[in-house]
Amino acid sequence: MSFAVYVRRVAELEVAEAQIWYEEQQAGLAAKFHHELSKVLTRLSETPFIYPVVYRNIRRVVLDRFPFLVWYEVRGSVVTVLACTHGKVDPNKIRRRLR
Repeated sequence: MSFAVYVRRVAELEVAEAQIWYEEQQAGLAAKFHHELSKVLTRLSETPFIYPVVYRNIRRVVLDRFPFLVWYEVRGSVVTVLACTHGKVDPNKIRRRLR
């Protein structure tokens, strides 16, 4: 079974900010970040339940090469990405936002 993956606007903005920052650090690094995120989104479309529930019914996956977390929930056959945050952001702050 394949799941549809939707990314909320706020998560898209977080990704865009991260890409801008990474590209400022080194040319081509934003593309590597985007590639890493794309691999995670593909994995979520195939096997979204492999990552643990960390808050209510919200799950979290850590990118391999970058210190970013993808927060998402699964409802039926739809995966909704709620946020994409840096790993140093206080988890309590994120939980308040995800309520």
